[in-house]
Amino acid sequence: MSEQNPNLRSVARSEGASPAILEAVLNTVVDGVITIDEAGTICLANAATARIFGYAADELIGSNISMLMPAPYAAEHDGYLRRYLETGERHIIGIGREVEALRSDGAVFPIDLAVSEVRVGDRRLFTGIVRDMTDRKRTETALRRERRFAADLFENANAIVAVLDEEGRISRINGFLAQLTARDSNDVRGAGWAETFVPEDDRNSVREIFDRIVAGELVHSSVSSIVTRDGALRTIAWSGRHLVDADDVVDGILVIGTDITELKEAEQRLVQSERLAAIGEMVTGLAHESRNALQRARACLEMLELDLAERSDHMELTARAKLALDELQRLYEEVRNYASPVQLDLSKCQVKDIWKLAWDQLATMRAGTDIQLRDDCAVESPKWRVDRNRMLQVFRNILENAIAASPQGSEVVIRCREDRLKDRPALRITIRDSGPGIDSEQATRVFEPFFTTKPRGTGLGLAIAKRIVEAHSGEIYVADDSSPGAEFIMVIPR
Repeated sequence: MSEQNPNLRSVARSEGASPAILEAVLNTVVDGVITIDEAGTICLANAATARIFGYAADELIGSNISMLMPAPYAAEHDGYLRRYLETGERHIIGIGREVEALRSDGAVFPIDLAVSEVRVGDRRLFTGIVRDMTDRKRTETALRRERRFAADLFENANAIVAVLDEEGRISRINGFLAQLTARDSNDVRGAGWAETFVPEDDRNSVREIFDRIVAGELVHSSVSSIVTRDGALRTIAWSGRHLVDADDVVDGILVIGTDITELKEAEQRLVQSERLAAIGEMVTGLAHESRNALQRARACLEMLELDLAERSDHMELTARAKLALDELQRLYEEVRNYASPVQLDLSKCQVKDIWKLAWDQLATMRAGTDIQLRDDCAVESPKWRVDRNRMLQVFRNILENAIAASPQGSEVVIRCREDRLKDRPALRITIRDSGPGIDSEQATRVFEPFFTTKPRGTGLGLAIAKRIVEAHSGEIYVADDSSPGAEFIMVIPR
């Protein structure tokens, strides 16, 4: 050691320490230790320094420290050292900071450098402690990448992602949930999850599932509802697990949800279609088998009328029997139409032409009532791509109810406005009558098959209208307001 490190021997003697002990200590230190003199010449370098920079120890001793610095720092170092000796102005000495260093193979890498000044006798030396930051930087970069990935996944996932604390309070929600429920993520932070997003009827069951997750159970595909700001319900399939810290202490709850509202609705429509198909097949067969019998009965009544031409009381009975047969035939046809699949034949149509034709077709029903149709259309030349005959049936069914509900001398008002439905341009058409209106209970049932408030009829008219509108990817519902009369609203994409 004395041959390789004369300066170490000098330091050891001046401090009264054994050079062997000092060398043993320096060479077991994991960080690099470098000592330079006032000229920047390396006087001492331990084994860690040689390993970090890729040199042998004898290649370092006596060389200028600038050999371990990349450009442009290598060229500037001597000037910096000279200015410090002249002015005492420090940049690194006694401060320490992260800088770049140069390995023997030309690779530039980061180090953490702490420099101190020491006097040994009349000599002025500078000792630097060097720590290779390559692995740490690589780890930090990987962590930053993972955090960015996790953040991007959290915010951009096409699913609900939320983090709750052990009390069920919201720590964080992603943009998908905020947009789905029309809520601001900052406004709900700290609020109770159940109180904010869960319908009141579902809260007990949701809390039971939450407690299971806190206890360590991994929950998959638990289905429940959430409520949006405007009160709409969405059906969600949930998965959840607890999050633990480095000491295996529960640090939060992660819940992930998939919106299956449309899927559930599609399943219900499929089941409904299968049921309707079965009903339609049955009714079609029944109507076919009954048609001949009905025609024979009608023919017999017509022949009987010839024999009873002078018996007015009997003629009235035959007329009533014929009306009953007509009503039975109409019932068969209406049920068959409701149950049959809705096949659309789309074409560009003028909206006004359809509802005016429907109104004209109801002229017999309006006879003697003096009920007027008034249209208030704010759309110039309102066209849409629909099945003309199907939409004619929709308008006729709704207008028939409006005429039946409206008193003599009143009016039925149709309005047409531009609108949007699921981010698509749409027409919004409202039909308001002058009748007594529809109460809240009736409003929830008017589109149910066979529901009717009239003494006659099958109660299928509005149910058929709803199927046709939904086949056009539209919506139909009853307005919830206190204005006179009943108002039906249709919103159909253009």
